[in-house]
Amino acid sequence: MKIMAQEGEYFNIGSIVSCTTCYNQKLQGEVLAFDVESKMLAIKSSAASGKHNVHDVRMVNLNYCSEVKVVKESDDPPPALPNLSLQKLNNRLNASKEEKRKRINYIGIGVSDEAQKVFNSIVKTLAESRWEGKNIIVMEEVTIRPPYGVDDCQGKQGSQVLNHVRKIIQKHVADEAQRDQRKSMSPSTVTSLKS
Repeated sequence: MKIMAQEGEYFNIGSIVSCTTCYNQKLQGEVLAFDVESKMLAIKSSAASGKHNVHDVRMVNLNYCSEVKVVKESDDPPPALPNLSLQKLNNRLNASKEEKRKRINYIGIGVSDEAQKVFNSIVKTLAESRWEGKNIIVMEEVTIRPPYGVDDCQGKQGSQVLNHVRKIIQKHVADEAQRDQRKSMSPSTVTSLKS
């Protein structure tokens, strides 16, 4: 399949092209697509990361390129486009919407930054968490009341969920203390203390 580049000039899908951008960057790759009106060329090249099973795809505006050359012409017909499953696409869309709705409910209204941080730590592990006013409800078994410490967790004694939530809060408190300690030891803080 030939794709028109400029008047009378075409690119075959699968051809190898090279060009120099306005930043003097030399690009080379296989033609995937070309839009005539915008002069946008999509090329695929080896991954910059060096991984063999992935590729870099670049969109190049030919209006800002010089020395566009076809290095190797392809006469092979383009591969057939894969069939799209509209059902799968709709399922992914609905799942994505549902995830966004859940995340909206993860934001506490009228709670402190520290309370939100505690909630965020819990929800990473136990997604079945929600706000009920200023209280955090975890898996409908544990309630955490302000100020959201280990002793503020209420639930059935000996419950695995209660024990797990307490461990998450302990780790969160330890991580925050360590973060605060690193902040206090940063060079900018030390210099401002000397002033």
